[in-house]
Amino acid sequence: MVAWRALAIAVLLGVAAAKKSDCNKCHRTWKHRSAAKHHAWTRDEQELALLPKHFDWCEQGMCTTSWNQHIPQYCGSCFAHGSLSSANDRIKIMNHKLGLRGPDVMLGRQSFLNCAPGHGLSDGCGGGEPADVYEFMRVYGLPDETCLPYNATDHTKYTNGTCPPEGYCMNCMYTPESPAVAVCFPVTKMVRYRAKEYGRLEGEVAMIKELQKGPITCGIAVSSGFKYDYAAGIFNDTTGFMDIDHDVEIVGYGEEHGVKFWNVRNSWGTYWGENGFFKIVRGSNNLAIESDCHYMVPDISDEELIWTKKPAYGGSIYGLVPFNDARSKRHPVTDTSEITEANATQLTSHEKPAHTTAHRTPHPDDIVPPKQKDGLRKAEANLMAVEPPPSVSLDSYSPAQLGLAFLGVGCIGFVASMVAATKLRQARYQIIE
Repeated sequence: MVAWRALAIAVLLGVAAAKKSDCNKCHRTWKHRSAAKHHAWTRDEQELALLPKHFDWCEQGMCTTSWNQHIPQYCGSCFAHGSLSSANDRIKIMNHKLGLRGPDVMLGRQSFLNCAPGHGLSDGCGGGEPADVYEFMRVYGLPDETCLPYNATDHTKYTNGTCPPEGYCMNCMYTPESPAVAVCFPVTKMVRYRAKEYGRLEGEVAMIKELQKGPITCGIAVSSGFKYDYAAGIFNDTTGFMDIDHDVEIVGYGEEHGVKFWNVRNSWGTYWGENGFFKIVRGSNNLAIESDCHYMVPDISDEELIWTKKPAYGGSIYGLVPFNDARSKRHPVTDTSEITEANATQLTSHEKPAHTTAHRTPHPDDIVPPKQKDGLRKAEANLMAVEPPPSVSLDSYSPAQLGLAFLGVGCIGFVASMVAATKLRQARYQIIE
């Protein structure tokens, strides 16, 4: 009898719960207001919402050493410093991605200034563009700075501006041929770092998207207030100055106290600004910093021939020499004769224009940011378009489904009552005994 009572109670409870589900609906009023409107986000808003709100490659430990373009004398090589700083950092990121834990690569600024103008790429200390640097790297590559120290000079110190072999890479040592007097001589085979591709970017969204792959180089209009008055904090020019005459490296972005900013590395030494860096307001093209930016994809294939368990090449005071004949034959390293020839080949830019790079297809060798500790923050591109979870109602079920549900609830109640009755009988027997 007890069991049947329990079964009846369970069925009644199931029916009551089904009716009660209708009470969970909130009868929200909508007085004196028009109907809710769908807000369609722009493409820029959608893309920004899916990207982290704060990211900085230096905070990830992926920034190399800063430079000063103006020592030991003034040289207008900001374009080389900005673009090569970005390349240095992207090489570091790529090496990290591949598990190569060698020292930072600092590309040869002086090698570029000595030799690139002879190929029609830049005017050396007289100025140029990031595309000049990346085109030279695409065709010829650049060694690191152990080939030549930076001395803030250019091709004009050579006869007819022609870069000699030692203008690209050299060494000075005692040799078997000159054991008593140290001599200087050109090095013609070394590891060279190249650019697989490069292109232009413009606009906040395209810049932030590309920054997920590595730092970028951007032109900036240096106002007198920026040049002489900036010390720290987020700079915001109010003069409207927009004449781009300088290049810098953007390593990250963020927001402070509601103000969006870019984090930027300059090339005026670490005693300037915030340890050589500065912040500038983001999203308003302040000082034209969002108008003319560049990215590059590094090629470190020469380095991979040496940083391996079975290297194809080793090194000597004269440059690279084969270490593994079989591998070195498959991967020959050319000398620098084509770079320093008298009638140098004139090169033209292969820069991808901005309209094809804002939403460019990812390159296989693109570098991606290391995963942050708290993960990359993501949001829905259109909050109003997100469908709510389907509501559960008894009306959505057939009578057969409801019957099975009630039967299941009743069975559970029946089993529970039988267990309770058994426990009760056992307790009575214990009292009688």
